[in-house]
Amino acid sequence: MSSGNQVLWLALIIGNSRWHWGAFESDDSGLAPRGDGSEPALRGERWLGSWHTAPLSEAQVQTLQRHHFAPSAWSQLDPPITLSPALLKGAAVWPDSPELWLASVVRAPVIWMADYAALYQVILAEVPLNNTYPTLGVDRALALVGAGDVWGWPVLVIDCGTALTFTAGVDQRLIGGAILPGLRSQFRALHAHTDQLPALELDLSQWPQRWATDTAGAIASGILHTQLAGICDFIAAWRADWPAGAVVLTGGDGAAIYGAIAKQNPGLAQGINHDPDLGFWGLRVCRRQGR
Repeated sequence: MSSGNQVLWLALIIGNSRWHWGAFESDDSGLAPRGDGSEPALRGERWLGSWHTAPLSEAQVQTLQRHHFAPSAWSQLDPPITLSPALLKGAAVWPDSPELWLASVVRAPVIWMADYAALYQVILAEVPLNNTYPTLGVDRALALVGAGDVWGWPVLVIDCGTALTFTAGVDQRLIGGAILPGLRSQFRALHAHTDQLPALELDLSQWPQRWATDTAGAIASGILHTQLAGICDFIAAWRADWPAGAVVLTGGDGAAIYGAIAKQNPGLAQGINHDPDLGFWGLRVCRRQGR
């Protein structure tokens, strides 16, 4: 069970190519008012950490449910998954059935977890964001709300994942955004739809030279430099409209993109934040308002 009023709960965001897990510990005994007069926060909220997995099978999900998603259950999966010893360090004793706050862009895993008693599925209509449209991805909505909660409004979220998405909002109201293939998706598509171009592994440890002298280098240059130019253009346009607005990079390639912007355009990079956990902050807002 939990220690005192400390409640350990889990967050899960299921994307197209990866599953993102997080853990929080909250004191649910009461609400602490915020100094700025906004929505009160749960007392003693503490972020315990995150981990990321490839998509799990139904059998793996059932194993985790039987063991209440406890850290020891992950090593029993086939194949096993090892969680970092530092994860959840100092947390309360693992509860019998921790709350699992779930948002998914894929339907099947939600069905697999439907029988879990402490499941709280968050759909788009339950995200506290105004001016949305029916096909807006719940992951984008959560990231925007999470960014606004942590970094303040107005805010532009740039998610550098399987898809590269731009999502902008003011005062918990969606302004709009854009979607295009992410870096890895572009590499795969170029190989899949041509006869002669090779399959390449994306290496962001060193940004390629612009004027390449071989095919592999030309592909890397074309995709990476034009992607970076597009991102910088969106940031410049955002700042023209909202000079005091925040800019937050997230997603699997967010850190590398941030590093490239800082190196190639230091002036533009000033004021850009990198936060890989925006979706979890969004789920935290949903839980806070739902209790």
